Amino acid sequence: MLLKFAYDGTKFYGYQRQPDVPTVEGEILRVLRENGIAEDLKSASRTDRGVSALGNVILIHTNMEPRKVIGILNSNLDRIYFHSFSLHNLNPRHAEKRWYRYHLFDFNYDLKKLKYAARMFEGEHDFKNFTRARKNTVVRIDKISVKKEGNMIYIDFFARNYLWNLIRRLVAAMVKYASGMEFGEEIFEKRMNFGIAPPEPLVLMDVRYPFPFEHIGFSRRLREKMVINYLAGMVYLYLGGENYKSFNFI
Repeated sequence: MLLKFAYDGTKFYGYQRQPDVPTVEGEILRVLRENGIAEDLKSASRTDRGVSALGNVILIHTNMEPRKVIGILNSNLDRIYFHSFSLHNLNPRHAEKRWYRYHLFDFNYDLKKLKYAARMFEGEHDFKNFTRARKNTVVRIDKISVKKEGNMIYIDFFARNYLWNLIRRLVAAMVKYASGMEFGEEIFEKRMNFGIAPPEPLVLMDVRYPFPFEHIGFSRRLREKMVINYLAGMVYLYLGGENYKSFNFI
């Protein structure tokens, strides 16, 4: 079965399992094994340290009923919240699209310039100058949308796959452009120092497949756990509200 879940990435040493330090994948695997649910799992996305998620996905093989599995996981995990499932048996890496959102506080940025920079990065490009990866650096970004609500700017990225640190480096470049730094298509050939945006405001919003997931509700105890700090509260704001069901990928 496939299980969709959220987590506060600021409380872990990254997503991928590591010895001797708590990671998102490592903690999930520990609970699965301790409760005799499954011995291994496959993940849709391995987010960087500090990056959170609302809709990452894992695949496990078990005879246990999905709601029972989710109940056990949510009762034994902290800062990780399972909320949806599908009975499809598919490698979660083979997703149709991944949606990331960067939450940017508006320090009087030129919104038109932010949107112009976003269009510059849409489509297929060799992003060798925007990643630490050194091979297979050609990626297609289907869409980057920029919108402002109150004092917050949401930058949404839609693509099937991404490169290491790509989104955070693109956000840094977009902010520099909106702040007055001029550049054009030459940035794909000429390396420029834009820096890298911090990881904490980046959230993996959802991972899309050619079938729906069944969304389940939240207990009062889980709701209380989810409002302990800002990011956990943000997870609850999205998942606990009606807006979550109206997201494009749901």
